[in-house]
Amino acid sequence: MPYFFWSTARWYSGALCCRYLVVRFGKLYIPMLKDGSTAVSEWHWALGFFTDGRFEVLGAWQDDGGGTAQRIAVDLYQRGIERVKAVVADDHVVDALTGLRPKVCGRASAELAASSALGPRMRRVIRWADIAGLHLQGRMSRVAKLQAPFANQAAAAEFIARAFQRADRDLLHDRLDRACPAPYGASASAAALAAAN
Repeated sequence: MPYFFWSTARWYSGALCCRYLVVRFGKLYIPMLKDGSTAVSEWHWALGFFTDGRFEVLGAWQDDGGGTAQRIAVDLYQRGIERVKAVVADDHVVDALTGLRPKVCGRASAELAASSALGPRMRRVIRWADIAGLHLQGRMSRVAKLQAPFANQAAAAEFIARAFQRADRDLLHDRLDRACPAPYGASASAAALAAAN
């Protein structure tokens, strides 16, 4: 992917494509130092999938309370997203996205995958998006648990960007070479895609 070596600031603010088939959100719990003790900070992340199976990490946002969903929606809108067929996220994130951009569809990916309106190739991409998103969530959660508490938000953001870049590279290898899946358990994705054929 073209942003492997981007600076963290550019990675979080780079332009995005205007259309995605599926956007999948997840959460990370990052250890942070706060007033001399360790606290857990919640971060939201998103992965966007295209109709041909390509994908990109859309970003990560620290949860700061009730306005977080709206802040995420505005960020994605300002960076270029216009149309999404399905969003996998908490209801408040889906509501914020659909309220800001009506062409973002709040349908679940399972509903879209079962739709007769899409051909078999697109349904396979949707199934892959679900599997890849779950693997990414598991991998990132395991990595986050092993980290010492971060001193500030900038240090946590840098760690998340680098960890996502490594995970994204592995997902790319898995997509391009189904016979040799990524080492963190993506063999299930190959099996699911074979079953979907």
